[in-house]
Amino acid sequence: MSKNSDDYLIFTVGTLFGVLTGVIAGVIFSPKPGVELRRDLKSMAKNFSREVPTDSRQAKEVFHKSMDKLKYTMENQINKINDAVKAGRMASAKEKEELEAGY
Repeated sequence: MSKNSDDYLIFTVGTLFGVLTGVIAGVIFSPKPGVELRRDLKSMAKNFSREVPTDSRQAKEVFHKSMDKLKYTMENQINKINDAVKAGRMASAKEKEELEAGY
């Protein structure tokens, strides 16, 4: 095995050990009996499944509004840059014309 795969294996085993230890400690030191704890976990899971779609929908709306605002701002900045380039070209052409007329 290479060093990277050894590191990956050690990390995976350590993560699994940590998760199992956490679950066991949670069950052992839980202040509620198993039936009540399972009922509470089930209730939390149901609430989570109801709240996540609503929260994700709101986040999606905010994202779209932000993207629209960013698009509008970028278009305005691009238009300003294009106007400045056109003005610079016109000033350059006028300067060139004046120089040519002076000779």
